[in-house]
Amino acid sequence: MTLPRRVRRALENQLQTANADLNRQLQVVLQETGLELGRQAEHASDHNVQASLFESIRKLRGAEAGFSDQFARSLEATLAALRAPRVSRRLEELALPAQGLSLVEDVEMDEGAVLGSIAARGDSRNSLALQLMGYRFGVLAGGPAFDAEHLPLGPHALCHALRSACDWLMLSMDARLLLYRQFEKVAMAHYPALLETLNARLVGDGILPHLSFVPVRMRAATPGIGRGSESAAAVATRSAPTPPAAAAADASPPPASIPPVDGAGAPRTADAPRESAFATLQGLLARRRKLLAKLRPGGAEERVREPLSRDEVLASLRRLRGNGGKHGNLADIRQTLLAQARQMHGHGVTLTDADGDGFELFSLFLAQLQRELRAGSPGHALVDSLKLPLLQLALRDHRFFTDAAHPARMLLDAVSLAGARWLGEDDLDPQWLGLLQRAVGTVHEDPEAGNDTFVAANHALQGGLQAAARKNEMSERRQVEAARGREKLGLARQRATNEIQRLVAGRPLPRFHLILLEQAWADVLSLALLRGGEDSDGWRDLREATAAIVEASATPIQSTRDPAFVAKLQDALGQVGYHAEDAGAIARQLANGRTEDADLASRTELIVQLRARARLGEENVARTAVAQAPHNPAEQAAHATLAIHADGCWVDLFDPADDSVVRRRLAWLSPRSGQALLLNRRGLRVAGDESLDGLARKLANSRLQLVESDIHPAELAWQATMANLSRIAGDATQETAHGR
Repeated sequence: MTLPRRVRRALENQLQTANADLNRQLQVVLQETGLELGRQAEHASDHNVQASLFESIRKLRGAEAGFSDQFARSLEATLAALRAPRVSRRLEELALPAQGLSLVEDVEMDEGAVLGSIAARGDSRNSLALQLMGYRFGVLAGGPAFDAEHLPLGPHALCHALRSACDWLMLSMDARLLLYRQFEKVAMAHYPALLETLNARLVGDGILPHLSFVPVRMRAATPGIGRGSESAAAVATRSAPTPPAAAAADASPPPASIPPVDGAGAPRTADAPRESAFATLQGLLARRRKLLAKLRPGGAEERVREPLSRDEVLASLRRLRGNGGKHGNLADIRQTLLAQARQMHGHGVTLTDADGDGFELFSLFLAQLQRELRAGSPGHALVDSLKLPLLQLALRDHRFFTDAAHPARMLLDAVSLAGARWLGEDDLDPQWLGLLQRAVGTVHEDPEAGNDTFVAANHALQGGLQAAARKNEMSERRQVEAARGREKLGLARQRATNEIQRLVAGRPLPRFHLILLEQAWADVLSLALLRGGEDSDGWRDLREATAAIVEASATPIQSTRDPAFVAKLQDALGQVGYHAEDAGAIARQLANGRTEDADLASRTELIVQLRARARLGEENVARTAVAQAPHNPAEQAAHATLAIHADGCWVDLFDPADDSVVRRRLAWLSPRSGQALLLNRRGLRVAGDESLDGLARKLANSRLQLVESDIHPAELAWQATMANLSRIAGDATQETAHGR
């Protein structure tokens, strides 16, 4: 696409500035990566690993120029496509191939998640500079402002260029991941200064030179809270009319102004309903305290204490996090915070109403969540480690309590699943736990527990979880298809066995010939049914051959079959996996019946070989037979209830021996054959009773429970907290009415 001359000149200046700054940093990144690979090679005990590390070091030597050129070409291509349709740059979405699953895919997903996390952190830490730069690039593109994801020199574009340069180097995956970490450590540390330089260069080129931001102090949500209740400075950008230079650049100016936004990037006009929702929660807490005061009279605090500003509260929480160690429950944290503040002020202090309510509400929520988690589980430890960062955020941003889609709530909801009481040991995928641990680690890196940090952590986590969910869904689909295939095979085997029994009908067949029919020849009939069904010519032809075999085996008159018939039987046996020699021996025995002159040793050898072979659908025939067992009225009702959920549902299985519960996916069941398929959360088949009758008996005996919706523990705990508050508030209202 041809760009106007002044736009092209501005983009060339941007590319020149970026390359001059990034080339130096990329050289440092490669040097540091080589040194780290050398240290790892010295301590590697495995020879293959050590050889791979040395090979990566060899590729890095002398590659600085080529690596930087490839990186620069990627950035140049991004700038050249400035006016092309904007496409997603989320690296997590590029990790999965269009079709199929493989071991390589898991590694690629890790690579995309690492780069996506780097880009998300760069986005959150430079949001203002990226916003201003996005508007200026919007002018150059003659369209709307660019967000960080689509910005040509934004963090996502840099990570794409880095990945392209690493592809050129053809490094091993371990070396690539190490290089990515060094890039974040070195290059992204200087990225804020680069953004300022790029913005200044755009100003020098006459692109929105008067674009600026004004810090806006937000009005306190609750009267009388003090200076600490005011939110972080909101950004309001304003732009002057487009200068002549920009107009001459054949580009459209951005809107005249941008609505003021809060610290989370949401318009200020949306704060009113959110604060109103929090005020409703405060009302429920007030009624709860009133009812508890009646139950515990004499505990009211009459003294008036000075309220602590929110800034002081947050500063104290930050110091507590910096001290490390365990901090007990939230009540202990609150007492420690007030005690420290009392020592600093020299007199008693208290929390503001909003902060006190935030403490109390978060404490109730966390206590309920702890009851939903299994002690000692990975999720329990991760949730406990998030306690203080979440408290910091909840006091600063009340949307945590009122918005289920808040990034911190979504992060906590995902992490809590790893500690669910009903989670099985085989549900804990190391890759999944790694995603959770990296997200929690991102939060711990920020002592302020800012909203942007939770946004970045949740963004990277959700990308990885979505990729894992697609993988699990694919695994479940394969398991269901395999179960349907087993059912079809079992029914075909049963139909073939019934046909043989019908033709034999009590006729005096020798034991040896009956074994050949019920084992080897039954496989042939089963395969014919699977291929063509009962209406096919192949099935009718083999059924006639079966009748001839039975007749030959039951007739004591000696006769020799046509060689063509023997060859026909041999060919049919060969199609179910018998070797030519064994198939020929069995075919002669079946075709010639009693007349076959075979010694006892050869017959015994054939029987041993038949019994050693796996029979088609044998396991499924046994399950189908069990499925015909009678039911009592309760089991019949449970059987009918389960049959409704043929398309799959979640179930909780209870073990009375140790009073444990595990949640499984009832992915498929068949009333026709009585088979069922239980999977874990990873889409893998689990051992257990996989018959419809067995599950119906467990449902009737309260050892199985259908799960209406698979809600994670954090969301379940919040629903329970709200239900308890509403119930207590209702009781308090009724007592007030009776008192009147």
